[in-house]
Amino acid sequence: MSRRVHRLRVRVRACFRRALAACDAVAIRSGSLRAARGRRRPCPRSRCAGLALCALAAALAGCSTSRYFETRPQASYPAAAALPSHPFPATGLPMFVGSDGRILTWTDLMAGVAWADVVILGEIHDDAVGHSVQLALLENIMSLDPETALSMEMLERDEQPIVDEYLAGTIDAATFTARTSSADWGGKGTWEEWYLPMIDVARRHGAPVVAANAPRRFVRMARLEGFDALKALPADERAFFTLPRRLPDDGYELRFRALMERMAEQAGNPPPSAEAMAATFRAQSVWDATMAASIAEQLRSPLAVFGDSRRSGRVVHLVGQFHSDFNGGLVQELRMRRPGARILVISLRPQRLLALAEEDVGRGDAVIYTGWTGRDDAAYAPGQRTPRWPAAQEE
Repeated sequence: MSRRVHRLRVRVRACFRRALAACDAVAIRSGSLRAARGRRRPCPRSRCAGLALCALAAALAGCSTSRYFETRPQASYPAAAALPSHPFPATGLPMFVGSDGRILTWTDLMAGVAWADVVILGEIHDDAVGHSVQLALLENIMSLDPETALSMEMLERDEQPIVDEYLAGTIDAATFTARTSSADWGGKGTWEEWYLPMIDVARRHGAPVVAANAPRRFVRMARLEGFDALKALPADERAFFTLPRRLPDDGYELRFRALMERMAEQAGNPPPSAEAMAATFRAQSVWDATMAASIAEQLRSPLAVFGDSRRSGRVVHLVGQFHSDFNGGLVQELRMRRPGARILVISLRPQRLLALAEEDVGRGDAVIYTGWTGRDDAAYAPGQRTPRWPAAQEE
């Protein structure tokens, strides 16, 4: 097949999926997302032919898979985006388009989630409000589309059988937590409060939960012995990790090095040597590649006309935000493995801000500020219950 024909087919498939995404966005408002996507039953031949012709016409007109919020403008400061009075619910926190700071409502955000094949929720692990946002988003999308899968950095590939036992109800929560050594994953006693409720949402909806990460013993081997040592392992052990197709771009590595230097300085230690930095970055890359491959494997192929019950039409992935912010290594690896996938990156920032900070421009497709746990008097004029917003910017 010539490259030109291949590119045209890719564009046709992309536009076909965007047409389905438009149905999703409408269905978000009507509460019938699952019916709108119609994944569980084949399309009639006439309907498929019509959609294919529409997709072909769109492709020839120059249709492309751009980032959701950059191609679907929201109003700068819509009335519906005003912050509520205290306490701030998870769905009413300040949230903004990551590229230009336009305000988003929860409805805007969920329309973006409906558009996406992969939703990456970049968290700070000990951010309690951020976890409440993740839970609200997951409950919202799974109630509309139960074919969504939950993928987690917090669980490792060799723990998948334990995850499946818990989802099937053959072990209880205490046994699940003990066997995965997860009780203190985000801080002492946090698993039961923050992460288990999200797994229980998937369990109630019969949705898969993907143990996406590489076991630490293999990540440690990457750091101490290099990739060649991992390549030499038996096939059954290599199944528990994925090596990067290529190391991420310089921007990601530079941010990683700066982070390691700050951490060393805060601990009162000298900066790591170049050799130590390279070794630690190898380990980071194994985490990124393994999670990206786990997501790609779970995601149903766009060419699967009749569906695949073992795969999911959408994956929501929980991860520490350094992996995903500013086109992090996880995002780069995922785009290499599924180049046609629509990816929505949401960054949860534990700060009290009412406008997108300059340092957060480009951090993700959407940025949500989770530092608000109730009414903050500095954000309100005396005697008012409505927050004072910054002056609207010009479009």
